[in-house]
Amino acid sequence: MVDLNLLQSSNAFKHIGMEVITNDDNKIGVKINASENLMQVYGSIHGGFIAMAVDAASGVAINNLIGQHRGAVTVELKVNYLKPVSDSDIYAYAQVVKAGKRIITCTVEVFDSKGDHVAVGITTFMLTHID
Repeated sequence: MVDLNLLQSSNAFKHIGMEVITNDDNKIGVKINASENLMQVYGSIHGGFIAMAVDAASGVAINNLIGQHRGAVTVELKVNYLKPVSDSDIYAYAQVVKAGKRIITCTVEVFDSKGDHVAVGITTFMLTHID
C-alpha cells in the first residue's frame, strides 16, 4: 500500500486545495474545496477541475491497490458532466473495475456537498515500475 499522504503532498493537490478522503462505504477518493480561483465566468466550478478530481480519485484508488513499488499513469480519461457546481466543494470517489497486468480501469462518481451527482467518469491507467 502506498502512503496516501505522499500523494496528497503533491504540488497539484496543494495548489487547488485537494485532499484524499474516504466515504462511509470505504470508497477512496478526493475532495476539492471550492474557491473563487476554481470558478469559470458563469459562476460554477470549471469542468477542468472536475476532470482533475476524476483523474486524481482514480490515481489514489489505484496507488492504494498497487503499492509503493509500482506507479501508474493516466492513458485515457472521460468525464460526463451532469450538472454545474457552484458554492459547493466536490467529492470524487473511484472504484477499480479491472486491474490487469499493465492496464487498470476505474469508474468515478462526483458529488457536490448536498450529495447530488454532478459528474461521472471512467479512467484507464497504465502500470509502470518505479526504480
